[in-house]
Amino acid sequence: MPTPKTTSLRRTRRSSDDLRNQILSAASELFLRDGYANTSIDAVIEKVGGSKRAIYSHFGGKDDLFAAMMANLSESALQAIASAEEKVAGDDVRVSLTKFARAVMRILMDPRTVALYRLIVSESARMPDLAEVFLANGPRRAASALAQLLQRYADAGALTISSAEEAAEHFIGMLRDDVYLEVLLGVRAPLGEKARNARVTQVVDIFLDGTLARRRPSVR
Repeated sequence: MPTPKTTSLRRTRRSSDDLRNQILSAASELFLRDGYANTSIDAVIEKVGGSKRAIYSHFGGKDDLFAAMMANLSESALQAIASAEEKVAGDDVRVSLTKFARAVMRILMDPRTVALYRLIVSESARMPDLAEVFLANGPRRAASALAQLLQRYADAGALTISSAEEAAEHFIGMLRDDVYLEVLLGVRAPLGEKARNARVTQVVDIFLDGTLARRRPSVR
């Protein structure tokens, strides 16, 4: 049976975790809305309450808070991809790729993801290590998850690919293409569900079927 001291420690731990999550949530809102330079520790504290010491004890400082915020958003996105991957284990390859691609497209077109990409680009020259952390925790992990899925189908004889890793990069690259660049640059709005699904279908068709025209057999 837990002692009063143990119960007190657990409550303190939960309270500490809650505060950390609240700080991350507030930091995400401010960093993504106002940018790195225009977001201060004081602004985060004003939204969350408490003192600067709470942020320093949990994160160390503004740069560390920014890095934690970026990693947290990337992890949330990857959990959605992992969830999609778990649901496709017994499906055929076309259905599996379609579900996986839809999860990726939802993440790519999420306004928070778009804002995060823009923020990483704007800060990568000042904080080059941050860009590497972002790539490792976001795009590369997504590509790795897809590569594992492709390799399973290749091993089962459903796909013929020379490199699952390269095939995964090409597949995700087709999902992003110039449309995503236009979204990042702000010249077009993120795609809605109908447009996303249409793009996914086209990408999956091209990936699986290729674009080479098949010659019809001649009739004599």
